[in-house]
Amino acid sequence: NHRHITERLLMTKLLLVTFLATASALKVAGGPVVPQPAVKPSSMSTALQLRGGGMVDQGVWLKAASAFFGLYGVGFLLAPEMTITQNFVVTPDKYHSFFARNIGLCILYTVYLLNYKMDVAAAVPALVAYMAICAVVGPVYAELKLETTPAHKAALLMVPFIVTGLLAL
Repeated sequence: NHRHITERLLMTKLLLVTFLATASALKVAGGPVVPQPAVKPSSMSTALQLRGGGMVDQGVWLKAASAFFGLYGVGFLLAPEMTITQNFVVTPDKYHSFFARNIGLCILYTVYLLNYKMDVAAAVPALVAYMAICAVVGPVYAELKLETTPAHKAALLMVPFIVTGLLAL
C-alpha cells in the first residue's frame, strides 16, 4: 500500500511538471516591448539574428528530432511486439500491442502536425517540451522502475535532442 501511494505521488508530480512545461512552451509573448538603450551587438549575435535565432538552426533541429522521434512512432505502430521486447524484459500480450500501436499513431501524428501544420518557430518549442515530458514519463521512468534491456538505453538519446533543441530556441 505504501508503494502504491509513493508511485501515485510520483505520477502526480510528473503530471504537474508536464502541465507546467506545456503551459510555458505554449505561452504567447505578451506585453509591450520596452525600448532598450542601443548597444552594439557582437558579431556572433548578429550572425545568429541573420540566421533567425539560437545557436542551432531551428529547421534542421526540427527535422532531425522529428526523424528520431518518428522512428519510435513507426516501430510502435508497425512492429509493436518487436519494439516492446527490444526495450523491455516482458512478453507483450494483445493489450500491450494495442496500446503500442496507438502510441505510435499519436507520435507520428504529432510529428506530422509539427512539421506540416505549424511554422518552425512555434513547432520547435512545442517539440522540445513534448520530448522533455516524454523523456521523463517514458525512458527515465522505465530505467528507474521497470526491467529494461540494454537496447532501451538508446531511448535516452532524447537528452541530446532536448539540449540542442533548447539551443535552437
